[in-house]
Amino acid sequence: MSITSYLFRKIAARRQREIDHILNNPVEVMDEKLKSILKHHQDTVLGRRFGFDSIRTPDEYQERVPLFDYYSLEPYIKQVYENPGGRILTADPVFWYLQTSGSSGEPKKLPITERGYKDYGTGSTLLWMAYVNQNPENAKVLDGTMLMFGAAAEMDRINGVPLGYASGVSPRMANPLFKRLLKPGEDVFNIMDMDRKLKIYAEYAVRHDITALIGITTLCLAFVRRMQDEYGLWLMDRLKGTMHEEKVRNVMNGDGTLELNELWPNLKQLIAGGIDTDPYRDWMKRTLPNMQFCEVYSSSEGWYASQMFEEPGVQILPNLNYLEFIPEVDTDKEEPETIPLSEVKKGCRYEMVLTNIGGYYRYRLGDMMTFTSIDPYTIRHIGRKGKISNLSGEKISDSHVIKSIAAACRKSGTELVDYSVVGQVRKDTGQGYYTIAAMFRNDEIDAVDFVDAFEEHMKSINEEFRVVREMGGIGPTILRKLRASLVEEIIRATGSIQAKPIPLTMDTSVLELCEETA
Repeated sequence: MSITSYLFRKIAARRQREIDHILNNPVEVMDEKLKSILKHHQDTVLGRRFGFDSIRTPDEYQERVPLFDYYSLEPYIKQVYENPGGRILTADPVFWYLQTSGSSGEPKKLPITERGYKDYGTGSTLLWMAYVNQNPENAKVLDGTMLMFGAAAEMDRINGVPLGYASGVSPRMANPLFKRLLKPGEDVFNIMDMDRKLKIYAEYAVRHDITALIGITTLCLAFVRRMQDEYGLWLMDRLKGTMHEEKVRNVMNGDGTLELNELWPNLKQLIAGGIDTDPYRDWMKRTLPNMQFCEVYSSSEGWYASQMFEEPGVQILPNLNYLEFIPEVDTDKEEPETIPLSEVKKGCRYEMVLTNIGGYYRYRLGDMMTFTSIDPYTIRHIGRKGKISNLSGEKISDSHVIKSIAAACRKSGTELVDYSVVGQVRKDTGQGYYTIAAMFRNDEIDAVDFVDAFEEHMKSINEEFRVVREMGGIGPTILRKLRASLVEEIIRATGSIQAKPIPLTMDTSVLELCEETA
């Protein structure tokens, strides 16, 4: 164990009391956070308009300040573009704009402040502290190279303030210790051509002792798949005559695939955010059995939750934001009521409403989540609001699809790499049905077993689907194999290096990537 990992273990142990306090007193900590936010930003355009200086309780805050979404907050954001130091949304000047992935429409350009980014960094730090405290051996992740899948930190400027992606800005703002470990560096982060970018990562990953995979999760998973199935022979040729050629040869199978667990024996961690990892866990467990998924819940607007324990799920970090929640049944109301963290119930699904030091007030992110525990407050199955398919009354959501795909993978022993479920209507009969477009690592897939497992789980969690399916309102689900990764094709087509999976869609153009049916 290096001096770096030894010292980090000591620091992490000292922070455990702070972590325990945060997780054991979430309501009190969160209420204090709201008070500090309102006090700090009371002399801003928005703070004066809603009287932040006279708000004393969360109830008063809820009564005084309306719910915002991006479009209702946009007039203020446009003022910020014109005057980034003008105390519009925040008392602190804007020092960067983050471009979003555009998963719910056009990419947004969101202002951030150094104070806001400090809270973002705290969320990351607490994740690391908890990870090391789970098992002292986990500190060895600091003894090698952390492969960071980042995008450009500076693509443009708005009135002199840089615009970039969070995955590029984060390394710049990182603690010097972590900055030294995050590789390959900005020259590679700035490359937008995915094929060229991933080949550079591949060569780098062979030459170094990789201990963690961090950054854009979809890009990370694409990299693992390509390393496993596509890059072996290319790397042999690329590294011919070097000591690394033999390294690749020793982990190559007869069909040219690579045994990544042998190539990276010290890889311990994959930090994942922005997607639900459940459908990919069986594939990763077989590919990298010594690696642990560490999940986070963050966005360009802030950091909300980190995986503080080994069990899947992320814990709300109440010291970073003040959060309210809209019950799933109320999300489509014109003026929905919110409830505080103290009133959420285990097993229920909510839309999250954000208030933080970064200038977001009662802000509807558009994310839905399920609380799997309220001691501590733990969430899973985070997805976008409004992703509902309703061909014949079945009301399928992203969450239903993700859970059912994951269950089908577990039951059938399938290694899933990419997928999307497409809702369709037969032209001849008008009957709706679903097609699972999926990319697998293992070729021997029993389509009937996979589809049966998918439908069986869907029926168990969605009563409307069960009724409509058994009555014949929708037809049998079909499985078709993707010839190429849908996410990678989206990245190529849109140029958005941060594109995310599409669990559920009505866009039948997805099926153009599938193999022809017999």
